[in-house]
Amino acid sequence: MTRRIVTAATRHKLPPVSRERLEELGLAKKSRKKPKYLEAIQQRLFVKRWRLDPRTKHLPACAIPNGGKRGKLEAALLKAEGVEKGAPDWVLFAPGLSAPMPPEPGRDGGQRGRVGLALEFKSPDGTGRQSDEQAAWQRKLEQCGWRYEIVTTADEAWRVLCDYLGIVP
Repeated sequence: MTRRIVTAATRHKLPPVSRERLEELGLAKKSRKKPKYLEAIQQRLFVKRWRLDPRTKHLPACAIPNGGKRGKLEAALLKAEGVEKGAPDWVLFAPGLSAPMPPEPGRDGGQRGRVGLALEFKSPDGTGRQSDEQAAWQRKLEQCGWRYEIVTTADEAWRVLCDYLGIVP
């Protein structure tokens, strides 16, 4: 004995409907949305490359996880621990070899390298912009001798890192 599979179309004897017609009626499943967190995806790709490259994996660096939704209690605890709004996404605590500081009065004429690299990742779709707090962090870090760059892709971040370190990408 053969079992007959009953579906909504066979139960009500409805003719099959094309996807185009369903879309016209607004009944088709919506097409897949663009993935969220494009910025985080690019940052993860960059960090993976940094960790795998033998020229960079030993360097002291870390991400600063400032984003994300938090409850009031967790936000208060993190603030008490020193989390600062606008801090860069990724920092390298190593001097740069190819990035001399601009000459300033009382300095060595700009021949000393930068003291660290800070990267701020923004979404590659162009929707992200630097906040006022991030701009303030950029000014503070640059005044302390850091190189600060805003990047949108893992490849761009990698090129900035390689330029900073004086290595070939």
